Order: sequence, then structure tokens, then C-alpha cells
Amino acid sequence: MPSNKTIALLVGLIGLTLLIFGLWPGIDLTISGYFHDATGFPLRQNHWLEFLRNQIWNASLVVFFVAAVLLCLSLWRKTDGWFWGYIVAVFVMGPGLAVNRGFKSHWGRARPTQVTEFGGSAQFTPAWKISDQCAQNCSFVSGEGAGTTAMTIALLLILFRYRHHLGQPLYRAGQAVTLLTFGFVVWQRVASGGHFVSDVLLSALLVSLIAAVLARFMLNRGTARR
Repeated sequence: MPSNKTIALLVGLIGLTLLIFGLWPGIDLTISGYFHDATGFPLRQNHWLEFLRNQIWNASLVVFFVAAVLLCLSLWRKTDGWFWGYIVAVFVMGPGLAVNRGFKSHWGRARPTQVTEFGGSAQFTPAWKISDQCAQNCSFVSGEGAGTTAMTIALLLILFRYRHHLGQPLYRAGQAVTLLTFGFVVWQRVASGGHFVSDVLLSALLVSLIAAVLARFMLNRGTARR
């Protein structure tokens, strides 16, 4: 269960990340530049990477819908659905409202592929600065990063809940695959020019903070009932 120290740590990490990228915004351009050449972002044209990226995105939607169905079944059967309700809440409050309805719709930050430094026409802006360089589906913060973070939290919790049924080897393998999937999405979004590294880092930290705060209310209540 996340403690107050964990929540404070996540708030501190968000503040530190904003401070670092605010003082040295060129970090974003430098890291993205490692994946850019005269043709653009070559990894963006890699069909295998794009296929895997799309499947992971689909998997995050499946996790959300399965949790929503199990929550509805719990309510219908009048059983305790706190666990599945928590997972649904993390997806709705994190990737759904905070990221896609909030930051991405109003921050106006252009993606790496859109800025002049990498052949586009938009102006590069630091992570902390609200701008008008993008009208919709903008770079800050990463929607796929948020969705994958929510999925990672959900899968780790599901694995932990059913660890005695899975056995230790399968449980550890599931953890490893889940974390590797998260790492791949972080890397792919930056390497393909879809997001700056600050977009992905702050997206993951924001969703983690929301998940930690929700856990203090929902999981504590569910644990007490059990």
C-alpha cells in the first residue's frame, strides 16, 4: 500500500523533473536528436516496432475493459468489487481525464517530428511552458505513456493478487514481461519522434501519483472490508 512518503516522493520527482527540464530544456532536443538523421526518425518507419506498439496499446484497452466488466459483474452480484474498481479508476482518472482530457488538449506542445529542429514547422517549447504550437493530440504529456503506466500498475497488482495460483516462476516472469513492456513503450515513443523524453517521464510520474493517491482511499477500504 503506498504510504504518504511514497506520495510525497512522487510529487518531489515531478517537481524535480520539471525543474531539470526547465533549467536545461535542450536535454529533450539532445536525446531526440540521437534518433534523428537526414531522413527523419528512421525507427518511426519500422513496421515491426509500430506493430508491437499498436498491440501494446490494444492490450492496455483490453485490461481496462476487462476490469470494467469484472467491476460491473461484482456490482451485479453484490460482491466486493474494490479491486477492479480501483483499476478502472486509475485508467479513468490518469490516462483518461488528467492526460488526454487535460494536458494533451490544452498544453499545446509540438511533438519532436513537428519542430523545426527536426524538419517540422513548429517551435520547440520546454515541458513546463504552455504554448500554441499544437492544436490537438499534442506532445505533453504522453498518452501512450500514461496508458502503459496504468496497464503496468494494473498487471502488477493482478499478478500480486493471484501470485499463489501462478507459482513463483510464472509470477516473476509476468513481472519481468510487464516491466519490459513499459520500458519498450518509453523507448519507442522517444525513438520514433512521437514524444520528448520529458513527455513520457512526466506522464508516467503523473499517473503513478494518481494511482498512489487513489490507493490510499480505495485499496485501504477494500482491504479493511476483507
